Amino acid sequence: MVKNWSGKKVLIMGLGLQGGALQVAKWLLKRKAVLTITDLKTAVQLKTSLDQLSKISGFKNIKFTLGKHDERDFTDQDLIIQNPGVPRESSFLKIAKKHKIPIVNEAVMFFGLFSGKVIGVTGTRGKSTTSTLLHHILKTEIKNNVIAGNIAVTPMFSVLDQLKVNSYPVLELSSWHLEGLGDYQKSPHIAIVTNVLIDHLNRYKNFSEYKKAKGVLVKYQTNKDLAILNFDNTHSKSFAKITKANVYYFSLHHKVKGVYLENNNFYFNDGKKTEFIVKIEDWKIFGEHNFSNAAAAICAAKLLGIQNKNISKALKNFKGVEFRFQFLGKIKNIEFFNDATASTPDATLAALSALGDKKIILLTGGEDKQLDYTDLATVIAHNSNIKPLLLAGSGSQKLLAALAKLNYSVILANQNIKSLDIAYKKAKKFFKQNDVLLFSPAASSFNMFSNEFERARLFEKLVKNDQLQKEK
Repeated sequence: MVKNWSGKKVLIMGLGLQGGALQVAKWLLKRKAVLTITDLKTAVQLKTSLDQLSKISGFKNIKFTLGKHDERDFTDQDLIIQNPGVPRESSFLKIAKKHKIPIVNEAVMFFGLFSGKVIGVTGTRGKSTTSTLLHHILKTEIKNNVIAGNIAVTPMFSVLDQLKVNSYPVLELSSWHLEGLGDYQKSPHIAIVTNVLIDHLNRYKNFSEYKKAKGVLVKYQTNKDLAILNFDNTHSKSFAKITKANVYYFSLHHKVKGVYLENNNFYFNDGKKTEFIVKIEDWKIFGEHNFSNAAAAICAAKLLGIQNKNISKALKNFKGVEFRFQFLGKIKNIEFFNDATASTPDATLAALSALGDKKIILLTGGEDKQLDYTDLATVIAHNSNIKPLLLAGSGSQKLLAALAKLNYSVILANQNIKSLDIAYKKAKKFFKQNDVLLFSPAASSFNMFSNEFERARLFEKLVKNDQLQKEK
C-alpha cells in the first residue's frame, strides 16, 4: 500500500451518503493526494456529504464529476477507490483495468495501512450485534479497542489514525468489502462468520457467488490465525474446509470446540478442557439469534484471553444495537420494536421467533432482493397472533403472493401502504392491551428511502413523538 500520498492521483468512485467514502476522502486530503470524486448522484443529492467535506483544507482542489461518470477519469490515476455500492462489473472499472490502474475499496486500504492484527466479522445476519458486543467485551481490558466498518456510525477511516498496534480493531465486513479483499488475498487474523443465508440475489448471480464472497473472510488465513464459525449454520460451518486457520465453533445446540450453550449456561472448550463462562441471566438482549451472536463474541473474547468476570459484566450491561430488534419502550402497555435493518425474510422470522406467543402487529415490506418469502408467509398464515401491514414494494408483492397460495389474504387497506407515516397510523388503530408493534421490513428500503437507517430513524421518531405526547 502507498505510504506517501502527496501528489498521488486518486479517484474515489462513489461518495455516497453513508460516510465511508467521505472519511477516506478526508484522510487523503490531509495527506495532499490529488483527488477526483465521481458519483452518479448529483451535488444536490450528495449535499450532506459535500457539506462535511467542504470543511477540510484542500476541498477546493478536488475535481468532481457528479450526476454521471466520465471515462477520462478512469484512464489517468494512480489508484481507484471503489465504494462498496459500486458493482464489480461496472464498465468504468473495466476501463481502469485496461489501463492497469489498481482498484481497491476502503477495507483493502485499511488492511494495507494498519500494521496490527484485525478481527473481521461477517454474516448475513447478526454481524452488527456480534461486532458491537465483542467490542463492548474487549473494551473491558483492551482500552484502545475500536469497532468500525459496515456498521453505520463508524467508518474505518474515521478510526484508522487512532489505532495502536495492539488495538485489535473489530471490523464489520460486508460481502462487498470482502470481494475487494479477495482480489488482494487478504483475510483478518481472527475471522467470525455469524451465518450465511440467502440474500443479495439482486447483486449476485446466485447464492454460490454470494457465499464465495463471504468465504474470503477465512480463505486467506494462515495456520497462525483463528476462524470462528457457526456450527448451527451449514454454510458457515463448511468454511472450515477452505481455511488454514485454527477453527473454533459456536453453537446453541451442540457441544463443540469453542463456545456452546447448555441449560442456559455458556461453556468454552479449547480442545482440551471445558470451563463455564456465563449464565444467561438478567441480559437486556433476548431471542435465539442474539444468543448465537453472544456465543460468537464470547468465543473471540476467550481466544484473546479476556477474563470471564469481564465477559459476564459486559453481557449484562449490553443493551443491543440500534435498529436491530431494538426495544423502544412501551406506550399504554404496547411494546415497540425497531428492527428496520431486517432486510430479509430470515431476519424478520428471527424477530418473530424471539417474541414468542405475543400478539404482534407486524409492519413489514419493501423492495425485493430476489428472495423467497414462503417461510415468512407460512409463519404469518399459521399464527393468528400476527397481523401484517405491508408497505408498498416488490418484496411486499412477493409476500402477498406467497400468502395467497396459503389462502391467507391481507385486506386491501393494509397493503401497498405508500409511506411509513401512514402505515404507523394504521397500525395504531389495531392496538389492544399488551400488543407488540414490530417494524421488521424483510426487504430493502430503496423504493422509499436512501437506506435502511433512514427508515429506522423515521420509525424511531414516530414512536418517540407518541411517547412525548403521552407525557404531556
